[in-house]
Amino acid sequence: MSVIKHKKYKKNPALVSVLLFFFLAALTCILQTEAMSVDWISLKAEASMTLILAAVGETMVLLIGGIDLSIAGVISLTNSFSAIYMLDSGVSIITVSILCILIGLSVGLFNGFVIQKFQVQPFIVTFSTWFICGGIAYLVLPKDGGKPPASFADAMVTKIGGKVSVAVLFILLLAAAWFYFKKTRLGIYVYAVGSNDKAASLNGINVFRVKLFAYAASGVFAALAGVYRTAVVTSGSPTAGESFFNQAIAASVIGGTLLTGGKGGVIGTIFGALVLKMIADILVFAGVSSYWSTLFQGLLLIIAVLISTVSEIVKDRKEMLA
Repeated sequence: MSVIKHKKYKKNPALVSVLLFFFLAALTCILQTEAMSVDWISLKAEASMTLILAAVGETMVLLIGGIDLSIAGVISLTNSFSAIYMLDSGVSIITVSILCILIGLSVGLFNGFVIQKFQVQPFIVTFSTWFICGGIAYLVLPKDGGKPPASFADAMVTKIGGKVSVAVLFILLLAAAWFYFKKTRLGIYVYAVGSNDKAASLNGINVFRVKLFAYAASGVFAALAGVYRTAVVTSGSPTAGESFFNQAIAASVIGGTLLTGGKGGVIGTIFGALVLKMIADILVFAGVSSYWSTLFQGLLLIIAVLISTVSEIVKDRKEMLA
């Protein structure tokens, strides 16, 4: 079986989000003089980690030309489940965390299977599983509460060497894992399927398995986001994930991932998530009402989509003229 050498993924779609990040970082330094210290970076990494995990999973689905709204329900369910059933023992913490991951994996596999086997629109399937998971979350935890073990919370927010948070390490590991993954056969297949699934199939790629993997990965990362949120917030909520599905998509698109698939990646998504978080922080530092945060994030998303669309049009025209 020949491996498709897909060219699009070798470009740098994350450039816009990286430039935005450094621009906002400079603006933050002006508004907050103590910014850009190791402690500040660690704090922002912890605050952004839940969104980063959710957005990384969403990116995997967007790369194949799909969409996953169910991450909102998975985050709510795993956050509620871990907040209620996780006890203060190593065995319980590991067991509940694995169960949460299995929940996310099951939801992702279900989404991928139904979407492909019955040719149902991803929006409809994942919207339905969002509500199913959200309903189960209410059964597990009818209202905000729960008391996760302090040892788990301390482990997730501990500082390596007394300064660098575990979240920073997680982000670096995600970046390293992505650099490795996108060069593997499966990583190349993900881009190929997202660019043209029919052409990928004709080249011997098992499109069904690749798409199933993408949705499974999305479910797993959403579950990890839910469990991580439990540690950071030290409580659970049946509505914990409702604010994340749109932000996850926004972070992915701002990071250069096309909604039509085939272009983008996790590095841009990480910067996109950090950009969204920094916008909210800058508005607070500037004394602007937090209600403006959603407005600015929406405008930024539109600008990112327009830049991506225009660049694709220009590229296509150059290819036609070549």
